[in-house]
Amino acid sequence: MILRFSAIVLLACAAACAPVVTHGPRVEPGLTLFGTLGSTRSLCSQETCDTDLIPQMGGGARYGRVATDSTPGWSAAFTYSVGVESSEVDLYVQAPASWLALDAGAGVLAAGTHVMPYVQVGRMQPDGSGWYTTQGFALLTERTDAFLPDPPYEEVMPRYWAPTIAYRTRGRYGVHVYASGAFGSARVTFHELDEPDTRTERQPVRAVLMGVVFDVLSAAPAGSLPPVRGPVPPVPPPPGPPR
Repeated sequence: MILRFSAIVLLACAAACAPVVTHGPRVEPGLTLFGTLGSTRSLCSQETCDTDLIPQMGGGARYGRVATDSTPGWSAAFTYSVGVESSEVDLYVQAPASWLALDAGAGVLAAGTHVMPYVQVGRMQPDGSGWYTTQGFALLTERTDAFLPDPPYEEVMPRYWAPTIAYRTRGRYGVHVYASGAFGSARVTFHELDEPDTRTERQPVRAVLMGVVFDVLSAAPAGSLPPVRGPVPPVPPPPGPPR
């Protein structure tokens, strides 16, 4: 049973692994390790609308340089996906801290199976926690339905807007909980059995993707550390009896 489930996940993710941004809008310094997993729910009433989008599942590493008041921050990451061909790079630039009252930036996810430019805005607290939104536009390459590899089969090419809302918990060991939409359309090419001609049509893409990202920062955020306490001043002895 476990092997069968793993095979289904691998096939599905290889066929339609959807890009997921695995960080917030504030660049953290140094090396960060992370892992991500999730699930999806189609919002389509008809079966033909379901493009089997599976959120990115895998693990990776990111390196970043923080933004200052006058210079932008940046980060570069690599995610190794359970659907190997969906492994991706993530390049991100954060605006200088003095430009906006919020943390904000823009980046791009790129893999052999998809490209997604995106922007992020949010307010991350000194302890590492905070709410943020990611607005991306996903362009997925044409792929064969993972569960129908032989004719008759379909080749699907989704294009969709991916709005996301997420929250990260405080501290060095953080959990991002996210909910993301997929609203767009897909070009579907039908290959019929014993027929050389193909049929192409457009189908809507309507889905909600939900998941978590676990990350480990190279150092705990300053705001999550207990306050530094100095030496306790000596207590003066009680006054003696008057002379």
